Amino acid sequence: MNSSADSIVKILLELDSVTIITHIRPDGDTLGSAYALKYALEQAGKQVNVVCESEISPRYRFITQGKKNIRGKCDGAIICVDVASESMAGSSYEEYARKADVVIDHHSSNTGYGKHNYIDAQSAASGELVLRIVEKFCKIDSKIAECLYTAISTDTGCFVYSNTTAQTHLAAAKLIQAGADAAKLNKLLFRTKSHACFEIERRAFDSLEYFFNNTITCMRIALDWINELGANEDDLEGISSIPAQIEGIKASATFRQIDNDTYKLSVRTNGDIDAAAVCKYFGGGGHKMAAGCTMTGKYDELKKIMADKLFEDLNK
Repeated sequence: MNSSADSIVKILLELDSVTIITHIRPDGDTLGSAYALKYALEQAGKQVNVVCESEISPRYRFITQGKKNIRGKCDGAIICVDVASESMAGSSYEEYARKADVVIDHHSSNTGYGKHNYIDAQSAASGELVLRIVEKFCKIDSKIAECLYTAISTDTGCFVYSNTTAQTHLAAAKLIQAGADAAKLNKLLFRTKSHACFEIERRAFDSLEYFFNNTITCMRIALDWINELGANEDDLEGISSIPAQIEGIKASATFRQIDNDTYKLSVRTNGDIDAAAVCKYFGGGGHKMAAGCTMTGKYDELKKIMADKLFEDLNK
């Protein structure tokens, strides 16, 4: 069953000690939402810890007070924020996620694995859900506001993705009024790129191919490039969204090599193709216009398989 925000607030305020689990390869939404909830619960006198299996990328370390790693013990009640499935907590925390007391998430693929779930796939980011919860019992100070602004802005591409709604803008306005420095955060999160990022983009574009009368694209990011340039998650994060800007493109798939014949895919669509449904077919998931999965095999074969599946969905 899906709980209301009021029900979740009541449950949270009855807890004494809490561990908040974020998903692997953490983005701005999972980290910003988790730390905002942490600060709000600490205002209410709770003992709170945030954990993540993966290393925190430099871009988001302002949220973690400069910490590169936030691995730790899971004490007290377990809360999963922006974690679409138990496996997304990572091998270190998956068993704890399976026992989650509260799950807060906006992914349509979330099955509601927690004892209590607050899931709203119509919201642009988990940060919107956390804002609805914490504003009911704490003062939204500038620290909480900046965490939640980061959460919401990153999952909407700075409010340009189609998941952005009037409620998203109202939430952002509320956070700016509460002290979030939007100009500073927008510069940091959306208008600053490293040399590695630019070089990976250049090489990826050289690999870009068109399929089915220029309606679908596939491109590759080689593991050798990542290692050579010392690229991190920040450097790779936005690349998959760029081919979708090409006129006439219905869907794009970016293959990021993570092992010899293993690729992590980021699929972006214009809405005519359901990215979540296509990625679910390959064992992944996500949103209608942005989803991901993992595929194993030779790239030349995999790109054709993915292009065929995307085209099949387009012609349903």
